[in-house]
Amino acid sequence: MPERGVWRGTVELGGETLLSFRMNLDLSGAEPRGHFLVGEEQTPIPEILRVGDSLTFNFSEYGAEMRGTWNGSQWSGEYIRHRSGGSKSFRFSASPSPAGAEDAAAEASSLKLPVGNYAVHFQDEDRPGQTLAKFWESGRSIHGTFIAPDGDYGLLVGKPAGSRIQMERFTGWQAIVIMLEPAGETWSGQFFAASNDKPRSFVLQPRGDLTTNPKIGPTTTIKNPAAPFSFSGLSVSGETVRSTDNRFKGKALIVDIMGTWCHNCLDAAPVLQKLQDDFGKDRLEVVGLSFEISDDPELGRKNLKLYKDRFGLTYTLLFCGGLDDANVEKRLHSQLHNFFAYPTTLFIRPNGTVKAIHSGFRGPGTGEEFQLQVQEFRELTEQLLSGR
Repeated sequence: MPERGVWRGTVELGGETLLSFRMNLDLSGAEPRGHFLVGEEQTPIPEILRVGDSLTFNFSEYGAEMRGTWNGSQWSGEYIRHRSGGSKSFRFSASPSPAGAEDAAAEASSLKLPVGNYAVHFQDEDRPGQTLAKFWESGRSIHGTFIAPDGDYGLLVGKPAGSRIQMERFTGWQAIVIMLEPAGETWSGQFFAASNDKPRSFVLQPRGDLTTNPKIGPTTTIKNPAAPFSFSGLSVSGETVRSTDNRFKGKALIVDIMGTWCHNCLDAAPVLQKLQDDFGKDRLEVVGLSFEISDDPELGRKNLKLYKDRFGLTYTLLFCGGLDDANVEKRLHSQLHNFFAYPTTLFIRPNGTVKAIHSGFRGPGTGEEFQLQVQEFRELTEQLLSGR
């Protein structure tokens, strides 16, 4: 098995749908390292175990793994998602890419690329049009993302192939294929994902600048604006931490309701760390409240440690239990109207009351929308600290 290099592979999502992926591996050290590559984006592979010709990737936070065997020319096996209702597995295979090899040129096609902004109308939605999309050209490829009320789908990369475009994303957390075909003045499509039992059909309708359109989706509000927001959880070190502890008294807080399984939360973490770095001296404290796929405290603490180390986080991270309805109802719905998104970020005054709530997060793949969101977070933080 090669010690270092770029690999290319495919995951079988079902039927004839093949999801292509790229990764960069370094298996030479005592602790193997690697990243999945989507365009210029690099997503770390958290845990890699190599034993002889067996190679396993573990995505503990997402409750998933890739495990396979090297046969002399190819690594092949199963990509598995473990859930309380049962596991789902998908066949995959990957091979080393020759040094210096580039993506094959796109097939000759007169297809006009869907560059611009769109409303996405999923046929199975009761309230269509709550998801947006944006696409742009990058070299020989088309890049883009879908943006739902709770955040974006991450960067998707694709190329024309005859009469259609296939856009893809694989990070271990996400396994997505979007097929696009022209339909008169607009586009029709199919959305495939490892998390879905069957593809979802949709239509794209052109729209204007995403940043100037009304905010989509429901609005999360605090049920009792006069009451302090309360929380408690288990720290990475095993200590029980509560909102009433002396460490929080008289401080402005940014409380991020998140999960280590949530790719939008991963995008938000470096932004929150920058706020902690810049304003910690002014009595700001950032706190992440993590709701995990599993309610096992030991696994929860392990996942938070991986999350903390991945981004070099210094702010407080607390395990708050599992995603089961009873736990989320008790801890969140009892205090919040219309809680629906991970992450949901609360900006809390020094007296414990909530000044503002931001639902979801639009990551770097959304471009200008991401930058405007970073600016909004900074302005809200400055207002908290100034008492405005």
